[in-house]
Amino acid sequence: HAAQALFPHCEETYGLFPCSTSLPGSVFLIFVYGMLLLKGANLISDGSELLLAIMDPGLIGGLLLPILGALPDSAMIVVSGLAGNKSQAEQNVSVGIGTLAGSTIMLLSIAWGGSLVVGRCDIERGVAVNRRLTRPSDLLTTGVTTDGATKVNSYIMVMSALLYLFPQIPTFMGYPHDPSAALIGGVACLLALAGYCAFQVFFPELQKRQKEAAHVKVMKATTMKAASAIAKAAGTVLIGSDGKVREDALRTLFDKFDEDKNGSIDKDEVRKMMKVLVNAQGSGKAGEDFEADVQWMMTELDRDGSGKISFEEMKEGIHRWFDEFQKTATHCNTPQERNSSKVFESTPLINLEEG
Repeated sequence: HAAQALFPHCEETYGLFPCSTSLPGSVFLIFVYGMLLLKGANLISDGSELLLAIMDPGLIGGLLLPILGALPDSAMIVVSGLAGNKSQAEQNVSVGIGTLAGSTIMLLSIAWGGSLVVGRCDIERGVAVNRRLTRPSDLLTTGVTTDGATKVNSYIMVMSALLYLFPQIPTFMGYPHDPSAALIGGVACLLALAGYCAFQVFFPELQKRQKEAAHVKVMKATTMKAASAIAKAAGTVLIGSDGKVREDALRTLFDKFDEDKNGSIDKDEVRKMMKVLVNAQGSGKAGEDFEADVQWMMTELDRDGSGKISFEEMKEGIHRWFDEFQKTATHCNTPQERNSSKVFESTPLINLEEG
């Protein structure tokens, strides 16, 4: 009743977006708008991976993606300032800027620090051992190690938060709100954005790694689909009715590529296997890219570094990739796409003699 006394009625923004004067209604609207923003951010993220996979990482990662990533937040603040009179617009923009500043600082502190804690591994000779954490309660001898490019970008993230000080310093010093301080801050932000874009264009190291990660994801998915088709051509099914990888089908695949029947697959046999995958993708890649994919396959599956892939190593790798593929399939739009076995069944058969 107190809220209704203060706000007897509310008007829909632009006659389209709903409003509420009750606490439950406001919480519901916050939830709905938050979900819409989250969905939009996920779409931008998924689209950025596809762009990095097919286009120049410097231009895409340095120019397009930073601008696309900043559009939702900036558009929300601009639109909030267009409604109502001058005082209402000032209040809305102030709340929007404060929320954006808080979320940015939270990402730089809680999210960044939390990722370091959750992703930490054992430290040996000053370097983190990937995927090994034997002392989970020890925060002094566990952690992460990064390369120079990641370190530089972390400094840039911290410096970006300092731009919020431009309009705040006069207030801290006791001066009244001055529009010129906000203008100087806005110009500084634009210059910082231009400098960051130029830096990413001329030094696109992180974007190149994102492109490589997207390529690895495609390689894993293609390998799983090709393996399913090969098993189907051999008269068996890779994915059983229970949605799990069948070991007898894996054995059939392993025997197909173990040409000398010595119980392991060497690099030459992996190279022939990769040619089957190239035919499956229809890319016809050769040369350095193809050899890099062969080396990636060896590194990914040869866990003990012996130079050969045993059946147990292949089984562990296929199971790991299938789990990753299932997690990815849960983000598909249709129930048919979310059913991983149907995704595999849709893959055309592959002729093992090709290539």
